[in-house]
Amino acid sequence: MVAHAILTLDPAQAQARRHVLADLLVDAVEGGASVNFVWPMTLEKSLAWWDAALASHARGERLILAAEAEGRVDGSVQLVFAPQENQAHRADIAKMLVHRRA
Repeated sequence: MVAHAILTLDPAQAQARRHVLADLLVDAVEGGASVNFVWPMTLEKSLAWWDAALASHARGERLILAAEAEGRVDGSVQLVFAPQENQAHRADIAKMLVHRRA
């Protein structure tokens, strides 16, 4: 069994993994994950979605976590913070993705 490290990515680390995260999303959709995309799933659609998510991350609206092992990203998940000022304690879990190889 491979041990994974769970990393909280800062915006620069997440941006550096942009293509890897996009490939992860494509793999998840091609594997049947119901994460708001339909076939055909393309790298271009995935990159566009990640660009918006990474911009949101850079604004402090979400956290991006990655599960890494043996130099590769096998999964990711996001915590999207509630925008209401009386909900600072709340976040939604979004886009939990696991690569089929994992």
